[in-house]
Amino acid sequence: MTKAYSLDLREKVMAYVNSGKKKIEEMKIFNLHRRTIYRWERRLREERLAATESKIQNPKKLYPEELREYIKNNPVKTLKEIGAAFRANDASALYRIRQLGITYKKTYYTRSRTKKSGEHSRNSSIKSK
Repeated sequence: MTKAYSLDLREKVMAYVNSGKKKIEEMKIFNLHRRTIYRWERRLREERLAATESKIQNPKKLYPEELREYIKNNPVKTLKEIGAAFRANDASALYRIRQLGITYKKTYYTRSRTKKSGEHSRNSSIKSK
């Protein structure tokens, strides 16, 4: 995650904006994107130019050692059950399991393969005369 621009820089850019210069000049001088300048202008009108607080991310729920031990002790649990045990979702569980290099197969689900894709049975191409 990138760091927010300082309030000092924001104030300098807005002072430059208020002096009547064109936005294209501001973009070149301060090396900012056009949308950033427009956003700062809007925030200045709303009197909240300062940067907003960064979001605090939740700590990782699926610690590698704990997950490895859980799977070792509960080999028949589904991804949904593993996620629920760690208060995470099944996609997070699958992602972390793949990161650990653990092969994890569901034993209750099998797909039968009778034909390969693109193959046709012989009887379907024979016409009766």
